[in-house]
Amino acid sequence: MGGYGFGYGFWRHRTPSFIGPLDGLGPLYALPGPHRSLSSYTGLCWRVRRSIDAGEEDIGFTPDGWVDKDWLLAVAGGGSLTVIRDYDKAGQGHDLVQLSSGSQPRCVLNGVVDVGPNGHPVLVYDGINDYMDVHDSAGFSRNQAALTYAGVVRNTTTGAILYYPVNAGVGSVRGYIGFSPGATAPLLQTRSTDVAANTSVAGAAITSGTWNRLIGRGRYAAGGADISVNGAVVANNTLTPAQNTPDANQAANVRIGAATFGGAYLTGAMSTVVLAQASLDMAALEAALAKIMP
Repeated sequence: MGGYGFGYGFWRHRTPSFIGPLDGLGPLYALPGPHRSLSSYTGLCWRVRRSIDAGEEDIGFTPDGWVDKDWLLAVAGGGSLTVIRDYDKAGQGHDLVQLSSGSQPRCVLNGVVDVGPNGHPVLVYDGINDYMDVHDSAGFSRNQAALTYAGVVRNTTTGAILYYPVNAGVGSVRGYIGFSPGATAPLLQTRSTDVAANTSVAGAAITSGTWNRLIGRGRYAAGGADISVNGAVVANNTLTPAQNTPDANQAANVRIGAATFGGAYLTGAMSTVVLAQASLDMAALEAALAKIMP
């Protein structure tokens, strides 16, 4: 536990001149990812697990706000790393957590860092059983007038990116963004009650295996839902009844990458995730996410 490489770059996790790309977007419920994203955040980025000895280590940032690749490699020691905890950069304690080693997404494979198109580290999900829970998030959807959830993701055309289950009733979810098997366009599903009214909105088509920015909003009190795919927005204003979400916690934590009821696990990779108990401005959020493509 600790020690291996921790002193290597701890001082690098913050810099006074850093400006967060998500500054000014309003209160965020959770903001995990490989980038610091908010200037107010002064913590660490990931807690990782080494394959060679199951040792654990906290990893910090470089001055430009990205998780430190050199630090990751120093800790990996030629082996692989998986992520136990992706710290919440909103500072609310809603970290992404996976304590089971067999279900932890990977960030280093045999001494090589998993990266996105711009060379920055990402989390790789195997499509079999990898997923992460947003810590202490069963109350995320309780009695909310609107919710926003977004992810920067590389995916095949199947699998859940983010979902949270209903409080009662098997086979459905309160909120979901992902891909139906074989679909070429991401789908947003959102539900205004646990047992009845829901709506689905399909976004713009994507190419399997590419990196995309997906944003979903459930505007419950306004009776609508929106999905944005790389800035292209599709709205649906038929969500009824128009009301807040149910005054009860969802059945479990918000999950990233996990299979929904009868669905598929995410096959691909994930970077930044954004959750908010509000209807965030989609254009502003899209612009911020575009600045931190991995």
